[in-house]
Amino acid sequence: MRAKDTNSRHDKIFDVIIRSYIETAEPVGSRTISKQADLSLSPASIRNVMADLEEQGLLAQPHTSAGRIPTDKGYRYWVDRLMEPEELTEEEKEWVRGELAKSRSIEGLADKISKVVSELTNSAAVIYIKRLKRVSFLNHLLEELIAAHTINEFLEEDSELFVEGMFRILEQPEFRDFDRMRSLLQAFDEKLNLIAILSRDLEEEGVHVHIGSENLKGHLENVSLVAKDCYIGETPFGGVAAVGPTRMKYPKVVAVVSFVADSVSDVVERF
Repeated sequence: MRAKDTNSRHDKIFDVIIRSYIETAEPVGSRTISKQADLSLSPASIRNVMADLEEQGLLAQPHTSAGRIPTDKGYRYWVDRLMEPEELTEEEKEWVRGELAKSRSIEGLADKISKVVSELTNSAAVIYIKRLKRVSFLNHLLEELIAAHTINEFLEEDSELFVEGMFRILEQPEFRDFDRMRSLLQAFDEKLNLIAILSRDLEEEGVHVHIGSENLKGHLENVSLVAKDCYIGETPFGGVAAVGPTRMKYPKVVAVVSFVADSVSDVVERF
């Protein structure tokens, strides 16, 4: 069999494993794959492919007799190579726009952003905003800013972090483990690592996906963050992020974070 065909077969099986584990949080065995994948392979052949994927570091076997689960490296491979993008429905888009349009202040905007991101992704929502020197910054934006680049005159080094929907993460089976739960709560309480990650993301445009052990060492090694910057003109003033288990539904979460962040930029431009 040619290498291309082998890679295609491996990717198809791996895709089934990822999607199954995201939905069930249960290790995936060869029988599950044979039922879901459109492949004419015996369970033994599927197990051989799974062994190859494990050797590549994309899968792990939590117990000798159990199926496989994705590793952080596996999620990274899937997000970068195999994940199919998802689009929000028109109803979801209209709801997001309607909620954000109700905002009249930074705090109000952050509250609305948190609400829509948390509800649409079933994750915790994190809103990062560079601290503003003036509380009424948005209300006076058009009057006091001549060019978009002068926004930097209104931003301080310290930043604000708004968090919503923590209970959504704690409801996930991964965090029934007390140590994991405590570590996660500590990460949100201290906030420094979250701010460091989101601040770094401001240096580059686009959606950023941080998976498990890729995060800064601390208390975020069991979660993934999907973040995108918000802009006034060409200047980033903050970011929108969803935080959940590494088993999160990346296609949906990426779609939500991307649309909400772009919508926030549009709303701020109209203030």
